[in-house]
Amino acid sequence: MTTETKGSSRGGGTRTGRRTAPRTRPAAPPKAAPGKARARRPAAPPARPPRMPFVLLVLGLLAGALVSLLALRTVLLQDSFTIAQLQRENTELGYEQEQLGEDVVRLESPERIAREAEEMGMEPGEAPKFLDAREKRFSGGGGGE
Repeated sequence: MTTETKGSSRGGGTRTGRRTAPRTRPAAPPKAAPGKARARRPAAPPARPPRMPFVLLVLGLLAGALVSLLALRTVLLQDSFTIAQLQRENTELGYEQEQLGEDVVRLESPERIAREAEEMGMEPGEAPKFLDAREKRFSGGGGGE
């Protein structure tokens, strides 16, 4: 069951259950005598926080975020250029390594070694001789001793 309280200072409120007496205002303080002046404070408007510091804080945060984003993007862009340059150098060094490997194979060939030995005045040696311990004789090369 809902009943509306009459005489309520708030007006329009509904309550459930019991009825209450109307609310009254507290008694006003006694007025001072006309000869005695009391210092009264002027009525203060409702406290409202200043807006300017908040607006400046938000703008500062946005500016800081924008600068941070710009710095991060610059660093990432610089790193991508560095990565591309290192990849190019790596490819060039791979080609150079392959070329040097081919040079080593060419320089190690027996034909080239023999040709350079002849150019230096060296002569080819005799065929190797092998000792057969059971038969006690040399084999291979030129004649047995």
